[in-house]
Amino acid sequence: MALHLVHALDDASNGRPMQWRKIEQVDGATADAVEFAAEHGWVQVEGGYIALTEAGGILAKGSR
Repeated sequence: MALHLVHALDDASNGRPMQWRKIEQVDGATADAVEFAAEHGWVQVEGGYIALTEAGGILAKGSR
């Protein structure tokens, strides 16, 4: 699920890191997926918003 979240954020931001989105508007943004991705440094979460990190972008591109 976390990988699906990372791909959804990568698609939504056209591959640009740190483009903030409301968590509830991101496909696959379950609490577990968000927590797992944040713990691994793939996303950054702040106040109901989420952004793909550079590490998350690299993961997204390398896992397609």
